[in-house]
Amino acid sequence: MNRKVKSFTILVLGLLVASIYFSALTQGALLSDQLEVTTGSYVKGKYLYTNDTHNDVLMAYITLTVDDIWNDSYTLLNVVNFKVLYEFEDGEDNPLGMGVATTMELTAAVFEHNRTTILPAASLYIANDTWETSADVTYLGDVEEMLDLYNTNLTVDGTSYIYGDMTGSEPNYSDYMGMMFIFAIYNAVLLTYQQYTPYAINTVANVADTVNFVPLDGRVDELEPITTTQGDSIDCINVEYDNTATFGLDDVDEVDTHYEAKTGLLIRSLENDTVSNTQMEFQPIEVVIKTSFLPFPIAGVIVSIVAIGLVVVVSRKRK
Repeated sequence: MNRKVKSFTILVLGLLVASIYFSALTQGALLSDQLEVTTGSYVKGKYLYTNDTHNDVLMAYITLTVDDIWNDSYTLLNVVNFKVLYEFEDGEDNPLGMGVATTMELTAAVFEHNRTTILPAASLYIANDTWETSADVTYLGDVEEMLDLYNTNLTVDGTSYIYGDMTGSEPNYSDYMGMMFIFAIYNAVLLTYQQYTPYAINTVANVADTVNFVPLDGRVDELEPITTTQGDSIDCINVEYDNTATFGLDDVDEVDTHYEAKTGLLIRSLENDTVSNTQMEFQPIEVVIKTSFLPFPIAGVIVSIVAIGLVVVVSRKRK
């Protein structure tokens, strides 16, 4: 390879690597909505309540899990299933007020490429020691069919029916209709402040970046570590939201969140209602982050390898 060709090749490769680097590591003021979470990652923590007369009352243990990432057969886009498990504490001071239910689990179905929520409760499971009931559309694997709630699989104490196939003559029919009503209401209410998922953000964040959210956008406030109750320090992205909620079932005016820096998974939140001087804190106990087998940015690595291969081929032909 002559000197001019070699110099040109080095220049092209330099520009290529630089463009890959800056496209992967820099963003404008609006944070990308591409999710980078990994299946199997989870955080388990305490959900605590504080007001003028109570301090850090344990309401529930919550586990947030990246349960699955699957490809939708209708849109051909990837969907992330975020599973949220609530294990409620007994006691009259528990402000969640779930009555006889001791366990609730919901699965939010979210588009991976833009964080938009398909259904905030694509599955919903409620139980105690003596009974259980659920409603589920995640089994379908097709977003168009999931959005048709007549396809909902309803289960009461182990017996299941598809909602659209029920005639009214089924045993315990009113129990199934009650669960279907709860399922529809949960999705309608949660979607008012989870049009963009609160459970994860993109990791390429800088202080003062804007995070798409509804009803108001979020703001990246700090890049800082937090410490779990087990003493583990975890690098995080701190985002502030207004008039929304994370794990609570009603919106509040101030929400402070921390997202794990490698995958963007939510691992801490503080929901603060300044009017009533109450707050609900999700405090992490255990954080497990699964790593991807593909290095970041994989697209840049592939393009670089192809470019280098082309240079080698051209240089051999010129010899």
